Amino acid sequence: MDELSKRISTLEFVKNRIDNLPLLPSVAHELNQLSQDSVEFYAKVAELAEQDPPLAAKVLAAAHSSSSGAHKPEYKIENALERMGVFNTLQLMGALVKTDVFEPTKPGHKGGWRHSVETAKFCRFLAEHMPGFKVDPDLAYMSGLLHDIGRFILLQVAIKAVEVVDDTGWNSPEELTDVEDKLFGFTHAEVGYLAAQHWKLPGTITNMLRYHHHYNLWEIEGLSLKFKQLLTIVQFADFLSVLIITHPDWPAWSEDELREKVTSFCIHKKWPEIEFPIDQLIAEMPAINEECQKVLMKAGIV
Repeated sequence: MDELSKRISTLEFVKNRIDNLPLLPSVAHELNQLSQDSVEFYAKVAELAEQDPPLAAKVLAAAHSSSSGAHKPEYKIENALERMGVFNTLQLMGALVKTDVFEPTKPGHKGGWRHSVETAKFCRFLAEHMPGFKVDPDLAYMSGLLHDIGRFILLQVAIKAVEVVDDTGWNSPEELTDVEDKLFGFTHAEVGYLAAQHWKLPGTITNMLRYHHHYNLWEIEGLSLKFKQLLTIVQFADFLSVLIITHPDWPAWSEDELREKVTSFCIHKKWPEIEFPIDQLIAEMPAINEECQKVLMKAGIV
């Protein structure tokens, strides 16, 4: 079998198992305990979805299905649930609690949830503090939360493949996709793009998954300015989360050292000159980190 045939057949294997995406045990348990009569029903489901990318993906997919009617894209989970209505939401919850769960026991497995939550939080911060960019904070958050959904799919379909990739000791998002491509002939971004197409997620999310490792995005014709701004935010946040995960001693760094590390690691040389709110970000990083830890504790990740 030649390399192209092997690549296509392997991706087809993954594509046929996309719907097996599992939930965290704590999330599945919480969903099973929810009361539809509670005034906080939608808010509670939304809270759970914002800590578990697989649940967020499934809610968005259901909210944008043909049965929910043709509407403009919705990126805020609580609004997406309200669009679906209680009956459809309960049907989805009933189906989800019967699916498999995934217990992340190894640090590398747990890191996927931490990285997704951190990237989402950083994406929202950047969208809210970059007046030159016109990016919806809810879209930015959801893009950050789902950007690595392909990795979650691979954890379920081929967990050893994810572990082999992580054992190489990649140190940046750019290195990650290089390693995946060399080992398998495809990347988690391609897997995520296939899944988004299969689930019929909104086009912006689908294309974000496709392009979120294209660092020459500002040179790609046909991409709108708003989309390039969104991708830049996702990529910066992606790098920032990897930076603090690989350097757990970062809280002890001085402001000057943190500023230098963030600037050199998170701003890609292929981007045009962009004014990032570095000083504001550095000031807020401890608080954002604390918010992430609270979310992950609720999800049973830390």
